[in-house]
Amino acid sequence: MKHHTFIIDRMVKSWQVSWNKSIYDYIGIINSYKKNDTDIIYQSKGLAIMKNLPKIDDNVYVSCNKLKIMKCKIISNFIEGVDEKNDVHNEGSSRTHTSNNTYLKMKIIKIYDNPTELIGRQRTWITYKGE
Repeated sequence: MKHHTFIIDRMVKSWQVSWNKSIYDYIGIINSYKKNDTDIIYQSKGLAIMKNLPKIDDNVYVSCNKLKIMKCKIISNFIEGVDEKNDVHNEGSSRTHTSNNTYLKMKIIKIYDNPTELIGRQRTWITYKGE
């Protein structure tokens, strides 16, 4: 009698992350990506209590200024850092919703040169319902 081993692949989930254009230079990160300067984003968890967390290989669609500006792939689980993970595209002081110092790494895989409407939400992370 043969024994079969089945590996159950986890379904890749899609998320939406909303950025505030007044505190994050989204055009700067897009230009930096296009110049091959960076393709990694440190995305905060925010303060919401999440029952389901994003996982490695999940897709993330970033909304800013009511537009879908990029698609990313999650490349790390959430990391709790000693300090907020800031980058050069943050405008002004540290954002209050990131004060828990918990973030993950996302790799930009697509920039939408002709972005479509994608309204942001109050929560940093929500399930993406499009595409």
